[in-house]
Amino acid sequence: MASCSVCGSRFAEKKCYFCQNKICTSCITPPDVTGSTMTVKCIQCHRNNVNKISFAAVIRRNVWILGIISAFWIFMVFPIPFMHAFGYNPDLTVFQPVIIATAIMTIPFMFMLFAWQRRAPRAD
Repeated sequence: MASCSVCGSRFAEKKCYFCQNKICTSCITPPDVTGSTMTVKCIQCHRNNVNKISFAAVIRRNVWILGIISAFWIFMVFPIPFMHAFGYNPDLTVFQPVIIATAIMTIPFMFMLFAWQRRAPRAD
């Protein structure tokens, strides 16, 4: 068991959505105060009026997604070295639509990444 970052209790079972610290159930802000039943918020974040996570936290939480997207992007934008490694010599004019489509597909993925992770989830 981890210790609570607010009160020091040994029974930290939850994790604050905003600061990512381990907290016990007595240090959670009640849902009737926060207005959200889905988000676990610690007392310190509630006192400091933290309602958004930082840009660095978004990057840290989504490092695997960003890695996969960037690997696919590198493979799609620069496929020629990979194809030469497999012994295939392609015509370079074939790749122009692929490069354009990959650049256009990157825009919604980045929008989803930042728009969905900046604010806490809301209860309906």
